[in-house]
Parts: sequence; structure tokens; C-alpha cells
Amino acid sequence: MQTKYFILLLLITFSIGCSSKKGLTIGVTNPSSRERENEMVEVSWETVQQKLSLSEGKTIIVTDKKGKQLPYQLITNGTGKIEELIFPVSLHGGETTSFRIAIGQPESFPPMVYGRLVPERKDDFAWENNRVAFRIYGPALKATGEISNGMDFWAKKTESLVIDKWYKDDLAGVASYHQDHGEGLDFYKVGRTLGLGMTAPVDNDTLCLGDNFIRAEILDNGPLRITFNLSYERYNAGGKTVTETRIISLDAYSLFNKVTNIFEVDADQLIVATGIVMEKNKPEITYGDNSGIIAYETPADKVNGTIYTAAIHPTGFKDTRIANGHYLGLNNYQPGTSYTYYAGGGWSKAGFDNFEEWMQFVKEEKIRIDQPLTITY
Repeated sequence: MQTKYFILLLLITFSIGCSSKKGLTIGVTNPSSRERENEMVEVSWETVQQKLSLSEGKTIIVTDKKGKQLPYQLITNGTGKIEELIFPVSLHGGETTSFRIAIGQPESFPPMVYGRLVPERKDDFAWENNRVAFRIYGPALKATGEISNGMDFWAKKTESLVIDKWYKDDLAGVASYHQDHGEGLDFYKVGRTLGLGMTAPVDNDTLCLGDNFIRAEILDNGPLRITFNLSYERYNAGGKTVTETRIISLDAYSLFNKVTNIFEVDADQLIVATGIVMEKNKPEITYGDNSGIIAYETPADKVNGTIYTAAIHPTGFKDTRIANGHYLGLNNYQPGTSYTYYAGGGWSKAGFDNFEEWMQFVKEEKIRIDQPLTITY
């Protein structure tokens, strides 16, 4: 009897031990020859649920080969249900390494992205990560007569999230965010343009610009990725009425937003242009090719330095040109479909000494887009 009891106890102990160690190991491979640093891996949440037999209320941890916990985020894409798990990895060129997902209590990690509607500043929508910040203008600003649907760039040289602080100090008259107080500033000029890398329909070589957004909806908000949706009032493009939606996403560590435009219009095809505003009567320093890169160096500011800008289309541009006060990358577009590309910028006081260094970085970013990390279970 005692023997049977002892064997039963061993079986129960073994079962509990196996259960506590249950986990999902995934291999992540860098298919390129370039180093990938703090790049997000996307894992199907359905797969995680199935492999771990996750029940309601259970939490998970993600660890590297040394058992160190990594920050992660559960992505909903605004659907109300979890679709993906993301976490950052760093890999040498051609390297494969493994990570483990298991049931457990996650450590606390500080958020590295943030964004919100800013009603106290005329309905700006502002967002940032631990490296850069951006904003787009809303309906209250349009009511003052200032119309723009371009993307603004805020230069940062701190990993801290600064949006709330900068707005609060500026509105209180304590410190203007148009001056550098040690963390960066806003000195990018947008006006009635596409700013840094937004997209618009083209009619007879003329950009057809919409107005300020009328609605903003946050789909995911950190700690590693912010995604939001902007809706625009209908506007005219070549005698036709266009309805525009933008979905913009920014990951921690990245200098580039992922942008998806959807244009609804009664036409079989449109020509659209992704544009970077250029300053008038200033020397032009640009780079462009049909493989999918347009880039522009803003004229240097003696006090604040130089902003470097770029847009990347994964499948390339059919044409690049300087027109309508912009450096443009053009493509044919089928109305109602998703038009996805990447837009971002860097700063001479935050890691880039010249345009050549910026272009090297942009070309490597294109490689990362073209050759995403791969995973195996």
C-alpha cells in the first residue's frame, strides 16, 4: 500500500513539474547579412494559446536563451481581440537564436511608445517612441484657418517619452518646444504640404491635398507599438471626390512609421505620390531610386542642426521627381486597396553626422523591410 502511495506521489510531482515547465520555443532567424538590433518579432497569438493551452486570466513571459525576461506587447489592431505577440530581438547577420514563451508572471518594463489626441493644443495627434516623435494636425486647428494634413517631425535626443511634458510646458509658457532645452525640439516646417512622407492623389502633375483629420482612433498603445487610425473629410481630386483613411504604426527603437493609406474614389485607377516637403530657394540634397527610396536633407539650421528625412516603399516607385514643392515618389494605385510604405527621419544631434550616414541607415532599413525576420516553432 505504501509503495502504491509513493508511486502515485511521484507521478503527481512529475506531472506538476512538467506542467510548470510547459512552454513554446521559437527560433528567430535574421536572413540578411546585416545586423538587426531591437527589431520586433511578430508571433501568432492563436499559436501561443494553442501550444500553451492558455486559459482565461493566465499571463505569459518571454525569455531569451539565458532565461532573461524580455518586454512584450499583445497586439489587437483595434479588433478587440488579441491577434499577435511582439517582442524585440537583436541578431547578427545570418544568425538564428531561440526564445521561450511560457506561462508566468511578467516583470514590469517601462513603456517605450506613446501617443494621444491633444485637445488642449487644437486637436493635434502626437506620438513618439524612445527615439523620435511626430504629430499630425486635427479639426480644432483647421477651425483657426491653419490647414495641413502633412506629418510633422519632432527631433529628440533622449529616450524619455516627452510629448506630455513638452505640451504642458509650452502651453504654460514655461518652455517652448520650438527651442531645445536638452531633450530636442520641433523645428521641422510643414505648412500646407505633405510634410514628412505623407501620400496624396495626383491629377495632371498636381498634388491633391486633403485637410486636417476629422477623427482619430487609437488601435494599440504600447508598450512597444502604437497604432492609430486617422479619418479625413472628403475632398476633390481631379473632379472626383476622395475619401482617405490613414493607419500609422510606430515601434519602439524605430525611426520609421509604417503608413497604410486607403483612398476611396469612383475611378479604376489613381496616381498617388508620397512626398517630402522641400524648403523654397534652398540647395537641394536628395537621393532617390525606383527601388523604393526617396530621401532629403533639410537645409542646416545654425543653432539646431539638420533633419534627415526619407520614405521607403517596399515594392519601389515607378517614378521619382521634384515637383509641387516636394520630393515625390509616384505609383499607380487601385482605389480601395491598402497602400503601405514607411516614413521617418533622423537628426544631426542624435546619431547622424551627415547625409551619407543617413543614407546608409535608410538603405539598411530597406533591407530590413525586404528581408523580415523569420520564425520557426
